[in-house]
Amino acid sequence: MLVARKLEEILIALPKSKYDGVVARLASENIFHIEEPLKELPGSLSSKSKVGFMQASERASRINSYFSAIGLEPSLEQGLEIEVKDWISSFNEHLSFYSDLDRFFEVRVSRLSELEAKVAELQRLKEIVEPFKSISEDIRVAYESARAQLALGVAPREIEPEVHSLVKRYGIIASIEKLDDKKVIVGVAGKPEVMRSVVTTLVKKGFNLLVIPRELPGSPAEAYKVITSSIEKMVAEAKTIRGELLKSVDGLRRYYTYMYAYREAFRIMSSTLESGTTTFIRGYIDKDDVERLARILNEETGGAFIMYKLGMRRGEVKIPTKVSLPVFLKPFHRIVQLYGEPDPEEIVPTVFLAVTFPLAFALMFPDLGHGLLLVLFAQLYLKRRSPDWAFILTVLGSAAMITGLLAGELFGPLPAELLGIAAIWKKMGMHVPPLALPTYAVEHGLVELMGELFLRAMTISLWIAAFMLILGTFLGVVDAYLKKEHEELVAVKVPKFLFFTAATLPFLVYFDVARAGSTLSAAILKLGRGDPMATLILALGVIAIAWIFLGEPVINAIHGHSPLSGLTRGFMEVYESILMAIGNIPSFLRIMALAMAHSSIMLGFAFIFEMMAHAGLIGLIFGLVVYIIGNLLVVGLEGILAFAHALRLHFYEWFSKFYIGGGTPFTPIALPGVRIIYIGKT
Repeated sequence: MLVARKLEEILIALPKSKYDGVVARLASENIFHIEEPLKELPGSLSSKSKVGFMQASERASRINSYFSAIGLEPSLEQGLEIEVKDWISSFNEHLSFYSDLDRFFEVRVSRLSELEAKVAELQRLKEIVEPFKSISEDIRVAYESARAQLALGVAPREIEPEVHSLVKRYGIIASIEKLDDKKVIVGVAGKPEVMRSVVTTLVKKGFNLLVIPRELPGSPAEAYKVITSSIEKMVAEAKTIRGELLKSVDGLRRYYTYMYAYREAFRIMSSTLESGTTTFIRGYIDKDDVERLARILNEETGGAFIMYKLGMRRGEVKIPTKVSLPVFLKPFHRIVQLYGEPDPEEIVPTVFLAVTFPLAFALMFPDLGHGLLLVLFAQLYLKRRSPDWAFILTVLGSAAMITGLLAGELFGPLPAELLGIAAIWKKMGMHVPPLALPTYAVEHGLVELMGELFLRAMTISLWIAAFMLILGTFLGVVDAYLKKEHEELVAVKVPKFLFFTAATLPFLVYFDVARAGSTLSAAILKLGRGDPMATLILALGVIAIAWIFLGEPVINAIHGHSPLSGLTRGFMEVYESILMAIGNIPSFLRIMALAMAHSSIMLGFAFIFEMMAHAGLIGLIFGLVVYIIGNLLVVGLEGILAFAHALRLHFYEWFSKFYIGGGTPFTPIALPGVRIIYIGKT
């Protein structure tokens, strides 16, 4: 779970007459990672199986696009048994059988893509025409007049001085009307010989010229109606098509299962050498599955096989990495894979990330109601499309619900106050919720507590920084040991662990940013006098820097080289360590910053609501609408921001201390829930 499983490289030789049965079993067992044959082995690859693999892959990819078009995640039909007499002929039979279904989906999905492209194009055109939809006259005539031409468009407000300048320079007529706080509607008219220069100048200043396509009426009002009507019709047609496709999704799933199964079988066959009466298969398998593989081969060949174990070699070839995780942790490995798959002898960070990632996210996004919306979105919408990401989002949302309760936030401050969230903590003897932010003090008139709550938020952020940086550099030590990089371990990894421990230990031990800051100040400015912790920090820091600086020269000396040649690298390692500490530790304050930004935005919407609520019933209703829209915007935007910054803290500040992620995933031939039965040729 913390390190990758040990894999053995296996070479199998067996009679060609038994080969098809072995392929069927290997495709169903989910234990064998196929690799290209060794070059030194005699023989040739089957061209038919290569063609079959390409065809099955193309069909599986095409079906995948069909699933995507109707908003579903492709999946295999569970419990399906596939009988095979001959791989090529069986594959062709299934291609022929599902040709009508394939055509049914191809035509409709193609139409869906066409409709989506047209709707997107019309939406853009609608946005351009919308500011002018009150104009019922045919402006195309004025655009193309031989005596005087008109140009209408939308531009930034800053364009007004340029328009006035053009009026004076060319004697044109201009009209400017405010559209919103940032844009204006501009209309200019003049002689044809000057209008080209006028429009070109305005376009350079951000003028977006209204151009109505020939197929639409020249009147903006009529054109807008036609565009809106066309969009509605196309959206309705797309909905009807998706409904038709969803009715046939069971058949599509079975079709996908067949193509997926043949692709996996042909993947084995296209990576197999055949020579005379013998076939050779090479790949990787978990060392605990070697005996199971031998039993399978024995059952399928009657003992007529040779299995040669090439061992667990490292460094000679690119060894795939098999990560073994409990079911509830596997989705979080998707986040790790965004960075890269671990190497075979590298620590798998998924176990730690499954704890630290939700913690960091939830502290940046503390709201009971918003966390609940994330959970509902994951379960009601995302689960069917991507179960792994739905699980991750459910965990993140649940964690945000907990921190929201601890911060006294429920869809912002107003519902929390209405439902008495703060009263819960007061009954428990707490003046404010445990994770209350300075905005909570503003909302409740506790201005005297703002400083204390600000320091508490800093303390939590820097405690997480200390924990993750110390853990990360310690894992770097363990990684170097596992990879047997002894020189790197002694010269760099251990002293870096000591250095980051020295830099962050007070935050971890005291859980008090003020006291931790005083301790670090005493260690650096007063050389630790009168403070045991400061003395320890100073000693660790000095030892670590000296060790980092001298580590490489000492290694050079041990190898008989000049120690002076390692001083440059030693100096650069010291410089890099100090720079990383200066950059990484404050970077974790983004946890506090995003939490305060999230809370402040909601407090702002609460103030808007309270102001509008005093304007009578209409104001109350309008304020409520604004508050609801504000919540939805915050959930979407702040949720994405919190996720992105949690990724940064892990990928940049944390993984950089120990994780490389340059491995190749172990991808055994796998048909989960599907069984291939080889019945032989007749």
